[in-house]
Amino acid sequence: MRFPWTTEDGEEREALAWPCEHPRAILACLHGMSGAAEQFEPLTGCSKGLTIYSADLRGQGNDRNQSRRGALLDVAAQHRDIRAFLASIRTTHPGLPVFLAGESMGALLAASFAAAHPENGLNGLVLSVPVTAMRRPVPKIANHLVRFLATTFPKLRCRPSLFVNGKTLSPPLTRDTAYQDAMRSKPHYISDYTFRFLAELGELIASSQEYAERLHTPSLTLAAGQDCFVTAEQIRAWHTRIPASDKTLRVYPDAYHLLWQDWDRDQVLRDIGDWIEARLA
Repeated sequence: MRFPWTTEDGEEREALAWPCEHPRAILACLHGMSGAAEQFEPLTGCSKGLTIYSADLRGQGNDRNQSRRGALLDVAAQHRDIRAFLASIRTTHPGLPVFLAGESMGALLAASFAAAHPENGLNGLVLSVPVTAMRRPVPKIANHLVRFLATTFPKLRCRPSLFVNGKTLSPPLTRDTAYQDAMRSKPHYISDYTFRFLAELGELIASSQEYAERLHTPSLTLAAGQDCFVTAEQIRAWHTRIPASDKTLRVYPDAYHLLWQDWDRDQVLRDIGDWIEARLA
């Protein structure tokens, strides 16, 4: 089902929606790099009475403005989009609790939004594998080079996997190889990004430590032991900085990055559903 909504700068958008007949709460979702709204469909089975809305992000592969795809992240614009998306949902479901979920980069955007806009009154955050640091640290000289190229040649592109595993082919994101192969062939999949985008993403990752300290929203953080981008210990260290009294960390030691597209998906979905249910009780 399609859910129409409008950004603060007047763009007409369509999110995906999985409604239930008598919703008790809403889960709004934000995908990661090269992702799409459709990737949240597995969450429809995590909790009864949960209506789910999933947006396609500005600058990603389903953006109707093709010139923005992979070109810029623009965190401030992403925050404005999230605010408008949530406002549209609340207009449709007045008075219902609203939870915000994000995966990978989407988790960083969700957490940074909640930290910057506590007045939005979110009932909770589900943060799946937020890339709060890099498993393979990027050398300082490479960071300087990215920032230089972002300023001097903002449209120049490269494959982000070069900063993850030093290769042009992206590392394994799930043990479900059929899913990963199919994902790479999806129309929304972006294989290369501008240095401007990568510089902005690097700044978002670097600032994650600071905004964790301003996060008072009830939070469920999920980490994967075999994540190619960020270690479970890096996420655990980030999680300890969150001052919220209601915060939970779940670690899946054998899992890969895309938690609900991996072999531990059933346990992950149960944990998400149980956490939301406990906050509706």
